[in-house]
Amino acid sequence: MKLPSVSHLLSIDVDSLCAGPFPPCGFLPLADAELGNGDCFGLYWPLGQENKDPIVCELYHDEWRIVPTFSSAEKFIEWLEVNDYEPYENGLGVKDDGFAAALFSLARERLSSGRLDDALPLLVSASERLSEVSEYWLALAGQHRRRKEPEAAANAALSAYLGNWAFGAPDAKVIHLLAQAANLPSFKTDPVIQRVAAGSLDLNYGGVKENANYPLMQECIDDYLSQGKPLLALRLLHNYAYAMYGETTAFQERYGFDLAEWQTKFGKLCLKHLNDARSNVE
Repeated sequence: MKLPSVSHLLSIDVDSLCAGPFPPCGFLPLADAELGNGDCFGLYWPLGQENKDPIVCELYHDEWRIVPTFSSAEKFIEWLEVNDYEPYENGLGVKDDGFAAALFSLARERLSSGRLDDALPLLVSASERLSEVSEYWLALAGQHRRRKEPEAAANAALSAYLGNWAFGAPDAKVIHLLAQAANLPSFKTDPVIQRVAAGSLDLNYGGVKENANYPLMQECIDDYLSQGKPLLALRLLHNYAYAMYGETTAFQERYGFDLAEWQTKFGKLCLKHLNDARSNVE
């Protein structure tokens, strides 16, 4: 992964690059405008976009969540400069109209005012520009469903399930949408949709001694790899670890989960399929 050209204007420690699952693999914390208590901004390279400039996200440590905030390091620096490097005191914003988060916000305004057809292209753009945010895809799936476009709705719902859960876990509505897609021609061999439709895979995690979702997720990962869909496999593998990382130590041991081993495995698969182990920046 390559640092943006303006990286010399930021407070960066390249050795602090995160290996996942939280903060997610590919997140590089920034000391600039640090919020304290583990909360900070950071550069983030979405999976499969290692050769592109990173976006800037805000990390909320206690919530186990990151939020897309700026489209680029340049926009982040512009925000710092317009606020004289005191953004929380001055509270001035900067325009970032083409960023996925801004497009989604505008789409929500259109939806709330009943301008549904105007919202659709905005949702499409937001989802495509930052494909790891489940919330974007779910909203898009809802609009495709309204328009009686089942294939498009199913594709968006699947993308919502496979979004990076560090941006927010999928809503339970996603499972309902996926269950309806099992008989569509394009999804008869999709491992996630078929297991959801069978009633075996869901979004319930934590609070139990055993959870069939984990071995089912691993089966889906293996299936995606065998189908030649490594990016989908990697997304699901990251979510597997994100969910497992929140389980108790005893639970992790029962399922043979070791964080260091997972990080090594994930890096090797990224190197093999993305030509970048996502383990260093330069």
